[in-house]
Amino acid sequence: MKYMGSKNRIANQILPIILKDRNENQCYIEPFVGGANIIDKVDGNRIGGDKNKYLIEMWKGLQLKKERPHTITKGMYSKARVDYRNNKNESYSDFLIGWIGWMGSFNGRFFDGGYSGHSTGKTKRDYIAEQIRNTEKQIDSVKGVEFIHSSYETLYVPPNSIIYCDPPYKNTKQYDVSKNFDYEKFWNWVKEMSLKGHKVYVSEYIAPSDFQCLWQKQITNSMNQTKTTKPVEKLFTYKNKGMK
Repeated sequence: MKYMGSKNRIANQILPIILKDRNENQCYIEPFVGGANIIDKVDGNRIGGDKNKYLIEMWKGLQLKKERPHTITKGMYSKARVDYRNNKNESYSDFLIGWIGWMGSFNGRFFDGGYSGHSTGKTKRDYIAEQIRNTEKQIDSVKGVEFIHSSYETLYVPPNSIIYCDPPYKNTKQYDVSKNFDYEKFWNWVKEMSLKGHKVYVSEYIAPSDFQCLWQKQITNSMNQTKTTKPVEKLFTYKNKGMK
């Protein structure tokens, strides 16, 4: 699924690091599951958490094969956006608000970029149809995932879990639910979970000095249609006292 900050392009490079020495039945957890573009490539016991209730209801509804529209008009999009902004279900359920919002928003930005629709150039593209096809391809791969509506702080983590965090990056554009994200609190939580015996990995551009970078790569980012950047994606872990 197209999702702001998706790690789909680097999944095959970071997952071997994250899953190295994973034990049988060891739980794999993503507290910021987003577009599920990493967790859909992991087998076994999996938990996907996210603070956006509409995102979680969308994934749970897809697991249950709930009916959903495959043509999303601008009128449907506008009604769903009103429900979302008013936190009500006057026109649609939470599942359909999530489905219409993620499938119909420009660049997968969930009611924060306008209605997607079609391209206006020489090459005609139906962006909504593309988003729907890409998302529905993931359904079989996320069948066994336990999707939970929760912040990272309150998400239940079984003992000795592997935790992969893809939080909102510092100094970048955020979704509504991640605005005013407390980075100091987050990194302290990562330390706490690491010291409890969990293996915790974090994708970010920068990290506190007591974290080490395990992997990095320059990535072309074109989520902004008028500006292309080449940030360096990095994968961090906490420097436990026993690490060299």
